[in-house]
Amino acid sequence: ELLRHLETDVKAWNAVAAEVVQLPEDHMNGVPASLAELGELKLISGSANTPLAEEIAARLGVALSPAHVKRFNDGEVNIQLCDSVRGCHVYIVQSCGPPVNDNLVELLLLIAAAKRASASSVTAVLPYYPYSRQSHQPRRMRVPIAGADVATMMEAMGVDRVLSVDLHCAQIQGFFGPRTPVDNLYAAPIAVSYFDLKDLTRPVIVSPDAGGVARAKLFMEGFARLPDPPEVSLAVILKQRAAAGVVGSMHLVGNVEGSDCIIVDDMIDTAGTLTTAANELKTFGAARVFAFATHGLFSGPAADRIEACVLEEVVVANTVPVRPDVTERTRKIRQLSVGKLVEGAIRGIHCGTSVSALFDANVGADLIA
Repeated sequence: ELLRHLETDVKAWNAVAAEVVQLPEDHMNGVPASLAELGELKLISGSANTPLAEEIAARLGVALSPAHVKRFNDGEVNIQLCDSVRGCHVYIVQSCGPPVNDNLVELLLLIAAAKRASASSVTAVLPYYPYSRQSHQPRRMRVPIAGADVATMMEAMGVDRVLSVDLHCAQIQGFFGPRTPVDNLYAAPIAVSYFDLKDLTRPVIVSPDAGGVARAKLFMEGFARLPDPPEVSLAVILKQRAAAGVVGSMHLVGNVEGSDCIIVDDMIDTAGTLTTAANELKTFGAARVFAFATHGLFSGPAADRIEACVLEEVVVANTVPVRPDVTERTRKIRQLSVGKLVEGAIRGIHCGTSVSALFDANVGADLIA
């Protein structure tokens, strides 16, 4: 009698085990059936770029996990996560544009709060990486490598992965250790598809300095992957700075006469370099002059300079919100959304599928939002 009962129990447990290990049919093809299969996803937004975070959440089909971000009278940041994140995969969307230091501290405390609340993993989604221009130590100068120091602080808080858009220089990925992968997305394919709708005449892609030639070349190659590619050439402006943020002289390498030009850079700060370059291109015979930069900071006199120069349109991504006072002073600025691009990367990271397809210029038209 005892053996018969044991045999029945074994059959029952085998049936349960078979049901437990049975995977959804989509797993047979290597595609997870849903985002929830690999653990619960929590998307948290800092205060720097809430509209972008809301767009990403809507595209993912998840609600933003509420977080209270307040400041004491002395300026200290007070962080409180309102939902439990225990065992969850947390993605924190925080763009570290102006005010840079406030937004950076807020990001660090959000990471720390999630780790202290027993999150399974924390991914920092930084559409704009702070201190990226301080990525090396000039000879005979006693200065920090601030871009690397930011990486050290994030790792000290316990970040597990970093997702950014158009890092100022690729070496920033190496500032993080091998335990912290860095995914660097590119907004250029979205911009290429947008400018393809402009009916450009003999387009020329212009790098505003020698250091941006590789970026401009990739932008030019993006046109070659379009269904009906135009003939595109490359030009470079060689500039000499009189001081930090002050351009001394400029020289053009290439021919822009009678052509529509697109100045390509990774960011626009005070717009001094951009507007000077645009006016120079016009004097060399350019027909129309456009500009594209991923990060539009528009500090100080940037808006007034753009409005006063020959630029037809300045296209930027929404990695950094454009302040209302900027849009009031110039109507030449147009924003393209990277929400679909970032959403695709988060989905790939969370589901364990490839993110590399998002680097292909061929998908640019599908990413325009």
